[in-house]
Amino acid sequence: MSEITISRRYAKALDEQAQSAGKSEHVSADMSLISDGLKVSRELAGLFSSPVVSREKKADVFRALFGERIDSLTLRFLELLVEKRREGLFPEVVKAYRELRDRQSGVVGVSARTALPLSDDDEKRLIVSLEKLTGSKIRLETKVDTSILGGIVIRVGDTVYDASVVNQLASLRERLETGSRN
Repeated sequence: MSEITISRRYAKALDEQAQSAGKSEHVSADMSLISDGLKVSRELAGLFSSPVVSREKKADVFRALFGERIDSLTLRFLELLVEKRREGLFPEVVKAYRELRDRQSGVVGVSARTALPLSDDDEKRLIVSLEKLTGSKIRLETKVDTSILGGIVIRVGDTVYDASVVNQLASLRERLETGSRN
């Protein structure tokens, strides 16, 4: 079974438990908190994915770090992942969980790559424009990618809107080459 399929199953199980306990918002916030913690701390991410560190030690560390900050349901879920030796799937589980929650609440996940960081005002204007375009609420993730030189590349589901300088230069090159052959 693929890791994506397994991750989706864990995400669905977590969502069902959170909904039945009326803790969906808390669990969503917890998943983001833990995911952010793993992104920020190399040591924590290394411990989480290390096959050398015992399951008990990992569970102890998570209880110590997150026990007071996250809901008991989320903590039990983390302990289950560790017990089943699936902690390496956590980033994929978080992604699957977010996608599931977004579908349930009618939110569309959008990623945007820009050559420079967007200001808060630019990000707000982009969100408003994308909400008009999609007719849905938007969860925007931005990433700085200097390789695009300028402009923006937006991914909404499977659709990509490429207004980058690199793409515009490639289009211009193609038009010039095609025009020079005729």
